[in-house]
Amino acid sequence: MNLSLNVLQRHIQLNQSPKELRHLLDDIGIEVKRMEDSGDDIVYGLELLANRGDHHCYLGIAREISGRTGNRVCGPLSRVLTLGQEISVQNHTELCLRYTATPMSLTGERSELSEIDLQPLEAAGIHSLTAPVDATNLSNLEIGQPTHVFDADKIDGTIHIRLSTEGERAWLLFEEDARDIPAGTIVIADDSKILAIAGVIGCEDSKTTEETTNIIIESACFDPVSVRKTGRALGLHTDALARFERGSDPELAIVGAGRVVELLETVGWSVTGTTTQVGDWYNEHRHIGLDISALNNFLGTSLSSEDVVERLTRYGFVCEASSSTGLQVEVPTHRIWDVENAFDLYEEIAKSVGYNSIPTTLPTIDKGAVPSILEQNRDLVEETLIGSGFFEVITDGFYGRTDLEKMGLPANHMLHDHVETQNSLDKGYSLLKNNCLLQAVQAVQKNAHRGLGNLKMYEWTRTFHLDSNAANGVCTERQTLWLMAAGMEHAKTWQGKSAVVSPLYLKGLVQELSVTLGLPFAVREADENHPLYLMLHPHRQATIWLGEECVGVLGEVHPRICKTMKIKKVRPCYLELEQSILEANDAGRGYALPPVHQPLVRTVSFSLPHRFSASIVQNTLAESGARVGIIDLFEFENDHGVQRAITFELTFDNPEGRLTADECNQKLTDAMALVLNRHQSQGVEHR
Repeated sequence: MNLSLNVLQRHIQLNQSPKELRHLLDDIGIEVKRMEDSGDDIVYGLELLANRGDHHCYLGIAREISGRTGNRVCGPLSRVLTLGQEISVQNHTELCLRYTATPMSLTGERSELSEIDLQPLEAAGIHSLTAPVDATNLSNLEIGQPTHVFDADKIDGTIHIRLSTEGERAWLLFEEDARDIPAGTIVIADDSKILAIAGVIGCEDSKTTEETTNIIIESACFDPVSVRKTGRALGLHTDALARFERGSDPELAIVGAGRVVELLETVGWSVTGTTTQVGDWYNEHRHIGLDISALNNFLGTSLSSEDVVERLTRYGFVCEASSSTGLQVEVPTHRIWDVENAFDLYEEIAKSVGYNSIPTTLPTIDKGAVPSILEQNRDLVEETLIGSGFFEVITDGFYGRTDLEKMGLPANHMLHDHVETQNSLDKGYSLLKNNCLLQAVQAVQKNAHRGLGNLKMYEWTRTFHLDSNAANGVCTERQTLWLMAAGMEHAKTWQGKSAVVSPLYLKGLVQELSVTLGLPFAVREADENHPLYLMLHPHRQATIWLGEECVGVLGEVHPRICKTMKIKKVRPCYLELEQSILEANDAGRGYALPPVHQPLVRTVSFSLPHRFSASIVQNTLAESGARVGIIDLFEFENDHGVQRAITFELTFDNPEGRLTADECNQKLTDAMALVLNRHQSQGVEHR
């Protein structure tokens, strides 16, 4: 939107220089993209970021400036219209909140509206056309109420506000031919044709021309969501649409018509009858309770009730005291679309004060809780999986019936029972998933088709299962961890090929998790009653047990599914565990807070002869007081035969922060000397 400084000053007194006004507009949330000299005027190019229709006019911007500065806002003159039934209008849809129709005729000499003032149109880059059209454009720019004029002599009978039907066509303004109008669109029509698309654009066969002498002024308010959908469906974007789709003021409809009348009466036009008004909208007078103490606590301010009332009044709110520290705030009709609760009022006050003027405070915090056993165990599981080359993925919570059919399950299988959405926009997302294997296989398929055959992935997710006895009356949710591996167990290295992933690899992973978590998992034979039994290879699957409870399953994906999904050259293997097991046993662990001072870490390598246990050297190094781990292995041959170069990592805890780097290096030197003194005769050498 282009904003003229000269025109803006008609709506509010400004004490700022043009540059200061630019900074003020930016600060109140109306972004200025450019500022240009235009003769004796300054034009600001605005980007209106707020989703508010009232910002798209001079009056709305003046009101925002007043909210910060307190300067008085002056709206343009508008004729007070008399309501009646001069024009036959019928409203057939609740999506039209309010509609007015006002008749006028050219009774004097034809004059040009440019004799009054077209500066707002010129700043906005809108060309002058006819007096009625220019008047509607001015009303739109000044007070933010889109209006439209019909040639009254082209209207056939009654004006109907209704929804379009299938197959209807309309000849839109500035287009060469008529086009199909989507069914369900709000249209303004007479007894024989469509006159306009409500809130978007008029039509060629009802427009005014230079020869027009009788007009009907249309000013209305429509449902913003419906108008927005219409604009998208038609591929149009107009100034009227920009305002209506963000929510217009229903009470401004009659005011907008009065403003057009005010302008046209000065150039030879006269009202020839009463204004017809239809629409079931009425002002509910929305009230919001506002506690001044809560407001100040939220913003970190110390505003009085009087100060808050004054600031809200600038924006058009009406305030009444409800208690010593409380207010009842009535929302003005131009804000009914975006102000719904006290936090919205907090934002208005914050804008009025200025975000840069609000004190910077930090919230009061308590000592944090230590991680739960579930969180600790999840971290341990992830460390194990990531160390084995797995990557975390995220899949959808939905899939489609067509995807499920690819699994080839019998008609009576339990996995056909789903929580199903009734209004999904895409049938491919109509079912809440009750298993994870389907999407795991799809992930393998997509990657394999891109030449990525070696895959290791995992996901923490949940599945949904029909259960009328559940707390929500629909379904229960199960927290699940699933893994999928395909291709090689390990990445190919110069030392040779890795083994191909198989169910035995997953069994080994279960055993590793069992040791890490301190949970006695047991891998047993397959169970034909398990929901995933028919989706896994019948002779290459197993169940996972914790005590007497089956907590998971592992196995190779059934060849039938791989063939259906066109997965070739790899045999994906799947593992699934219930997350609830992570709370079964804490293995005697307690959570230790991380130290304030980080430990000191050193590494050292030794070459060890064949069959000499690395744990011997590891234990010797540990006598230095460090925690010792093995981080690298390199095999080679020399004159002494097969040798292994092993890198050990020594971690020296430093809880008090007193251990220096020199002291740590000395400990490492002493540990190395101890290893060589004991084991050099057995072939151990420092590398």
